Amino acid sequence: MASAFATLFLAGWNGGSTGALLPVIESNYNISYARVSVLFVSTFLGYVVAAAGTGALSRRVGYGHAMLISVIVELAGNIINSSQQKNFGLMCFAYFVIGIAFATQLGLCNAYFAILNKPLMWTGILHGIYGLGAFASPLVATAMVSRGVPYHFFYTTNVAMNIPVFALAWLAFRNLQALPQLPNERTSAEGAPITSGVLRATLRSRAVWTLAIFLMLYVGAEESIGGWIVSYILEVRKGSPEGASWVASCFYLGIALGRIFLPPLNVLMGERRAVLVYLLFAIALECVAWFVPVLASTAVCTALVGVAISTFYTAAITAGGKLVPRALHADAFALMSSVGQSGSAFWPLVIGVMSTKRGIWVVEPTVVALLGAQGICWLLVPKIGRRIE
Repeated sequence: MASAFATLFLAGWNGGSTGALLPVIESNYNISYARVSVLFVSTFLGYVVAAAGTGALSRRVGYGHAMLISVIVELAGNIINSSQQKNFGLMCFAYFVIGIAFATQLGLCNAYFAILNKPLMWTGILHGIYGLGAFASPLVATAMVSRGVPYHFFYTTNVAMNIPVFALAWLAFRNLQALPQLPNERTSAEGAPITSGVLRATLRSRAVWTLAIFLMLYVGAEESIGGWIVSYILEVRKGSPEGASWVASCFYLGIALGRIFLPPLNVLMGERRAVLVYLLFAIALECVAWFVPVLASTAVCTALVGVAISTFYTAAITAGGKLVPRALHADAFALMSSVGQSGSAFWPLVIGVMSTKRGIWVVEPTVVALLGAQGICWLLVPKIGRRIE
């Protein structure tokens, strides 16, 4: 678990820094909101590759080796980003590579944590640690660029973290060929789990696709806030770079704290009901942040939205663990995670394009729409208790 925690902390560190660095990247390359949004598209394409290949890779080389390969791929992308600030196309390629690595790691970690005892608690801690990484990195990135350090040097911190992350993954997973199977799960004559038709069964699963779309909307809302809130605070609320960075960091801190401390309340309320209640609070808070033209109000509401939506990812993963047969977990969680993470590219891209034409103010209404769509999608998720092994 320590290896998975370190892996997701680095993923959060990497992802959380993008929003803080976007204004600097735009200035460095002299590009528009729409053009800089190509970074999100590049990441999305990486997620598509991971969705198609993670399950097959883990079956071919083993779960542990698939995890190690993803960390090496991530290191390559971080080395590219840390070594140059002249070629925007090369930076986009690095984001593509990192997208492949992150989506692969996320799918594998989610599949592993879904089979643990108390999966809601452990998955909440796992993704809470992702939030802690995303909380810290905007502060460090802003502090560096505010002092005149070229923005690409920030990525050297990612490279430095990649090395111990690989070491931990090697120690923890190098001998893990596959996740444990339940005694009643079908196996072949040789005792190995049946894999023929696994991808086909995954693609036919209503639960998998409903949860994948829910995650795409959720991650889209999360990354739209995290990716564009700095620009929104600077342009619409006329805040300082340091203040804008703190708003982004407090949003991710809210996510981290909520994922760690809210799961017991979710159990008391019922996971299904809890998500709907939190969504109502989040929509109300976003409307306040949108309509009240005060920086302090926007900052506080943004942080509280982070708390409100914090457990949605873990709720979906936990539901998937109960609804989807264990034999499909590797492919199902890879598909859910990759489709879900595609929202972190698609929706920020949409906001970037709209912002170029209409202004950065479109962030708030777009997030409100995404939150409403999540509620509709969550109601369509099959009820727990209908899992078929």
